[in-house]
Amino acid sequence: MLISSSSHSIEMNEFLSRIDCRSVGNGLILNPSKCQAVNFSMRHERHLNTILRSHNACTIGDSLINTVSKVNYLGVTFSSDLSWSSHVLLSSKKVFRLTYYIKRLHALGITRHLLLQFANSCILPIILYCSPLFFPGLLRKDFAVLRRVLKAVSNVCGESFDVIINMVVDRHLKSCKLLAGVILSDTNYPIHSYISPYRSSGRTRRNYIKIHALKQKYKSSIIPYLANILCDEQVVRVNLVNNLHS
Repeated sequence: MLISSSSHSIEMNEFLSRIDCRSVGNGLILNPSKCQAVNFSMRHERHLNTILRSHNACTIGDSLINTVSKVNYLGVTFSSDLSWSSHVLLSSKKVFRLTYYIKRLHALGITRHLLLQFANSCILPIILYCSPLFFPGLLRKDFAVLRRVLKAVSNVCGESFDVIINMVVDRHLKSCKLLAGVILSDTNYPIHSYISPYRSSGRTRRNYIKIHALKQKYKSSIIPYLANILCDEQVVRVNLVNNLHS
């Protein structure tokens, strides 16, 4: 729902009221203390706060819902400004904790090959969880965090930094192509019509989807990113490797 709309809070509370009634009708009771409201917007934070102050808070019955700036949903941290820095930082902390176990395994004489398998099975999935969603919108500072994490993994595994980067890029692009395949095979998928024209696109044809937006975050989203991979995967690969390197 658009937060710039003057009827935003009214419509939202009507929607929550319908959910509450439906829950009661099915023998369920909503717990407002465990609910959170996040206002997503492309606007500058200061301007966003000005808009939000003009709206009433969201409620369920007579109870207020706590408004937060970010929320963790299915393992992904969504921020109100639609940036991914918080998610990258949280993921990096998890990875740094796991590098302790690689050091312990190395001290026990585990071979480099097995250490690399451990990293591939237990560490890279943390970094790449839902990567098709957030990788397109990563900023330079986010890549810097990922670079530090991957260098730490490289050091404890005794493997070259290039090898670790290529492992990350290969798995990320594989996930993106799998997602694109699901979207292309399902005509009812919400963004099917945006990507389907690119199924037969060759290397010399680059009719990427055009998204007219003033905000760079719209341009750096999943739809044009998947379209670019389908049109010329190598270009996306090179850009990603360069971003992780420098």
